[in-house]
Amino acid sequence: MIFSIEIEQQFIATLLQHPKNYGLIANFITYKDFYSESSKVNQTIFSVLKSLLEKNEVVDPIVISERVKSLGISFEDNISISDYVYSLSMRRTSENALVSLAKELKKYTVRREIYLSCRDVAKKMKDVSDNLSYSEIINEADSIFNDKINMYESGDNRPENIAEEMEMLVEERGNNPIEEFGLVGPYKKLHDIYGSLLRPGNISVVVARSGVGKTAFCMNFATKIALTHNVPILHFDNGEMSKEELIMRQTAALAKVPMHLLETGKWRQHSPETVHRVRSVWSKIKNLKFYYYNVGGMSTDEMINTLRRFYYSEIGRGNQMVFSFDYIKPSSKLERGQSEWQQIGEMVDKFKTCIHKEILHENLPIIPMITSVQSNRQGITNNRNSEDIVDDESIVSLSDRITQYCSHLFILRKKTTDEIVDEGEAFGTHKLINLKARHLGKDIAGALEPVRVGDQLRRNFINLEFKNFDIEERGDLRDIQLFRNADANIESQSELDIPNFDEI
Repeated sequence: MIFSIEIEQQFIATLLQHPKNYGLIANFITYKDFYSESSKVNQTIFSVLKSLLEKNEVVDPIVISERVKSLGISFEDNISISDYVYSLSMRRTSENALVSLAKELKKYTVRREIYLSCRDVAKKMKDVSDNLSYSEIINEADSIFNDKINMYESGDNRPENIAEEMEMLVEERGNNPIEEFGLVGPYKKLHDIYGSLLRPGNISVVVARSGVGKTAFCMNFATKIALTHNVPILHFDNGEMSKEELIMRQTAALAKVPMHLLETGKWRQHSPETVHRVRSVWSKIKNLKFYYYNVGGMSTDEMINTLRRFYYSEIGRGNQMVFSFDYIKPSSKLERGQSEWQQIGEMVDKFKTCIHKEILHENLPIIPMITSVQSNRQGITNNRNSEDIVDDESIVSLSDRITQYCSHLFILRKKTTDEIVDEGEAFGTHKLINLKARHLGKDIAGALEPVRVGDQLRRNFINLEFKNFDIEERGDLRDIQLFRNADANIESQSELDIPNFDEI
C-alpha cells in the first residue's frame, strides 16, 4: 500500500486533541503527506487545522468543520464533515504518539513518491527516442526519478540557482529600502560598528569567565530589545538561575536600585526616591513579554522541541521572537560514547538548524538567538595585568563549532586594574571585544581598522559600565584616544558618539 487512511486519521485526531505539540511536526508534515486520489477529506482537514494552529486560533471541532464547509469542496465519498471531525476528536490518542505517527505518515509519502516516480519513468521509457545514447537514456530516467524524491525529507528545500533571483531581489530592495536589517540593539556604538546582533537565523555568542556578567549582558540586551521593539523574548535558563532571581535582576536594572533591597523587600522602607524608582518600572514593563523556561537537565532535542512548541503555540507562525539561551554547557544526558565537545557541537548545530532552516516565514528565518559560553582558564583576568591577558579565540571553551556557527562572537571581561587607571574610570568597568563578525554596521572602520595607541596598533573594543545589573555603553577605544588627546573637545563629544562626561 502507498497510503494508510487509519494512520492519517489517528495523526489528525492526535493533533486535534494535543495542538500544543504542533511545533514538533510543523516543518515535517505538509498537506502533501495525505493521500488525495481517493478522497481529499484528510488533506483538507489537516490544511484547516494547520492554518488555525499557525494563526494561534482556537482549535475546536465545530470551527474546523465550518471552515472546511466554507471552502465549498465536495468530497467523493459524500462524507458528513461535522460527524467526521467530531469522531476524530473523540478518538483515544496519546500525546507522545504525534511524532511517531508523523514519521509513519512520512514513510507512506516516500513510498508514494517512489511509486509515482517509477510509473513516470516506465511511461517515459516506452516513448524514449531511439536516437538517444545509452548515457542519455540513463540520465533521462535518473532526472525523472530524482525530481520527485530527491531531498523529500526537506520538502521544497532544494539547491537553487541564486543568479536567477539576484536582479529581482536587489532591485526590489532598492525600490523599498529599509533602515536596518535585524533588530537595533540598545548600545548605539556597538550597533553602528557590528550591525544588529539579532539578525533572524543568526546566533550571537558572548564568551566570559564565570561571574563576569555574561548572563547580565544577554539579559540586559534582550530585555531592552523587548521594551524598545515590543518583541517577545523566550529565555531558556540552563538550570542555574531561578525565575525569582531573574525577576529581581531585571527589576534592579530597570529601577537602578540595589538588588538586596528588592530581595529583602526593604525597598519600601529605604526612601521615597527608591519607592518611586521601583514603581516606575511597572508602567515600563506593562507590555513586556519575557518568557522564562528552566531547561536544566534537558537534552538538546528536548530543548529544540520545547522551542518549536512554544513558538507555534504562543507566538504564531510569521511573528517575530528573540531566543535567549543562558548558556551553552554540557548536558547531563550524554549519549553512549559521546564526548562533551561532540555534544556541544551537536547542540549548536541543532539550534542553528532550527532557527535558520526550520522555523521560517515565507522561506526566510525569523528568529535570532543570543547566548553565551564560559571561557576556558586562558580567559582568567583576576590578579593579572593587561599585558598578560589572552583576548583571542583560544579562550572559547568546549567546541570549535561555537565559533563556526555563530555570526558574532565577543569576549566580555572585566578591565584589569592597570587598564582602569590607564583608560580612566569614565570609560567603564568591562570590555566587549569582537572576535568574529559575519555582518558589520555602517561604521565599518570601527570593526576593521586597528586603533593607534602610542607606538602600537590595537584592536578596537567597546567600553561597558556594569552597575547593579544595568549596563551602559561608554564609547570605544577610539573615544579613549580622543579623550587622551590634548586637543580633544569634550563638549563636542556627543557629536562623535563619545560619552558625556558631565553625566558620568
